[in-house]
Amino acid sequence: NKDVSVAVNVSRVDTFESGFADRLAREVDGYGLRRDALRLEITETAYIQNETHICRVVAALRERGFRVEMDDFGSGFSSLNTLKDLPVDTLKLDMKFLLNSESERGSIILISVVEMARRMRLPMIAEGVENPEQTKLLKNWDCNTVQGYYFARPMPAEAFEKLIDETQR
Repeated sequence: NKDVSVAVNVSRVDTFESGFADRLAREVDGYGLRRDALRLEITETAYIQNETHICRVVAALRERGFRVEMDDFGSGFSSLNTLKDLPVDTLKLDMKFLLNSESERGSIILISVVEMARRMRLPMIAEGVENPEQTKLLKNWDCNTVQGYYFARPMPAEAFEKLIDETQR
């Protein structure tokens, strides 16, 4: 299905492999997959630990047609400062924001981050959604892309294919 994309975690160690972007492009092409259907997740802490290097690698991946997401946004200490200069396609909001959103301060921070991403025209995914109340809350704040155990737990490829087939009917 052309509408299905898959998120893949990229470790900081992988990014130091010589020719990583080219090798990944060859592998994806070899399987006949669309590069833009593979969403590469790199954690915020990887950006913070070696910003210059990660930015070069992310730029190379994006030049080759991959979509890159900053995973676990909000888990690092310099999130906002880091975000302003990073070449990412999507922001994945760390689930800690959701866990703290029940307090007044947590809600204010979550709403502000959603609004900031919207103004930056940066798609955002809220991860860690575990119940219908969180889904409703996020929808009220115009965060319409969510993931978490409320929808599905990690599963083997065969189970994922079956799920996709069933939802396409």
